[in-house]
Amino acid sequence: MDYVLSARKINKSFGTAQVLRDVTFDLRYGEIHGLLGENGAGKSTLIKIMAGDYFMDSGEILIDGKPEHITKPAESLKMGIRVIYQEFNLVKTLSVAENIYIGGMPRNKLGLVDRKEMNRQAEELLAELGIEVDVREIVGNTSVAEQQLVEIAKALSRQARILIMDEPTAALSDQETSKLFDVVRGLREKGKSVIFITHRLSEQFELSDRITVLRDGLTIGTVNSKDVDSDTLVKMMVGRDVDNLYPRHWVKPGEVIFEAKNLHVNDSVQDISFHIRKGEIVTFFGLMGAGQNALCKALIGDPPVRSGTMYLNGKELAINNLREANIKGVGYVSSDRKQEGLLPEMSLTSNITIAAFRKLAKYNIFTQKKLEAKITQNWIKRMNIRCRDQQQSIGTLSGGNQQKAMIARWLCNDIKLLILNMPTRGVDVGAKAEIYTILEELANEGVAILAFSLELPEVLGISDRIYVMCEGDITAEVPIKKADQDTLMKYAVAKFLHFGG
Repeated sequence: MDYVLSARKINKSFGTAQVLRDVTFDLRYGEIHGLLGENGAGKSTLIKIMAGDYFMDSGEILIDGKPEHITKPAESLKMGIRVIYQEFNLVKTLSVAENIYIGGMPRNKLGLVDRKEMNRQAEELLAELGIEVDVREIVGNTSVAEQQLVEIAKALSRQARILIMDEPTAALSDQETSKLFDVVRGLREKGKSVIFITHRLSEQFELSDRITVLRDGLTIGTVNSKDVDSDTLVKMMVGRDVDNLYPRHWVKPGEVIFEAKNLHVNDSVQDISFHIRKGEIVTFFGLMGAGQNALCKALIGDPPVRSGTMYLNGKELAINNLREANIKGVGYVSSDRKQEGLLPEMSLTSNITIAAFRKLAKYNIFTQKKLEAKITQNWIKRMNIRCRDQQQSIGTLSGGNQQKAMIARWLCNDIKLLILNMPTRGVDVGAKAEIYTILEELANEGVAILAFSLELPEVLGISDRIYVMCEGDITAEVPIKKADQDTLMKYAVAKFLHFGG
């Protein structure tokens, strides 16, 4: 079988850490090839070597069966390789057509940009791809999904033969994802080859012809998508069976530790009442835009609730910001840890212990440093955070390890209530299993855990009770023994169907 791209025995180290070890990968002509692995498995390093952003220590890249030296991006582009990263490389103030042809805009006899011709070519290219976007629209005014499609069109305008897509559906709705998949399948029909990276196993099965799994910098194997199931892929990714992905604690909850009565969050989310007991895991589920995100943020004062009453341990609770929440025993893990949680340039120690500033402030500097190191080491061990050392910049850790550190940040401050907004967003299946085990252990220790999630399997897997929201209202409170996907979805669309809980 001839391959458009082959990677042979690729090795790459950063300092003393070897990231890739004899990695092998083959991409066929006209194939969608999934690349799968836990965060930190080596996927990003491999594609950056293909893109010329990193130079491998040893090994070789073959294009059309011939060895090629790719030491910089220009050489990768010359080979027809284009990478579409999660962070788009678009100029938001330029039009769609200008972005597609930036650096190579058609010109008239006077050497000026021929905008009419550029727009015509852009419309022709988008039509060929089945993409409906106004080529004259400013890119900054388009949706994330449309920008994704513009990136694809830009790559093809530069004669891309090999398209590498890194987590392309992370910010897309189901409908937008379906449209993207149609475009990618169209590329395959035109003979293009696609390397498709996503954590979502369902997407790999739906789109990929073959899947290669990396683990700890090694190629574990390549399989035909139709010949394997999710359990097989999970075992390849994590090196073990994850039969008990959702450990269940079944601890009898204690007394009510937090209660909300008649909360008025905004014009759409009003009259919200619920409670959670000590040692209980309660989740809020709803479709995108049902109001659970606004409610979640209001609980930690971002912004504060407009009216209504909250109680913690039976005492009235007022929270105007996250700092107040922390002081009063409430921890919060954001759905967007990069923007609202991490201090990416700072050390793991600083990120974990920053919420314990009041506990540490009474000590002198020398004692503070010793105590910070002790606290950090304790949580690194307990959370199984994989890192080089405590001083490693948290921004260089995998998503799963970052998320575990964000949870540890609040636990080292002896919180009573832990609120998690999308607790495993952007986390691979191995790290998910670890996080769910951590939540189970915390519940067993009496911490009340309140999670907001859009993922039905997660909601059903970790919850003792579930509150379902639709159009800003709680439409049902469902004990886990009576919960299933059909029941939760029924209440998640209750107001559209004119019935409630």
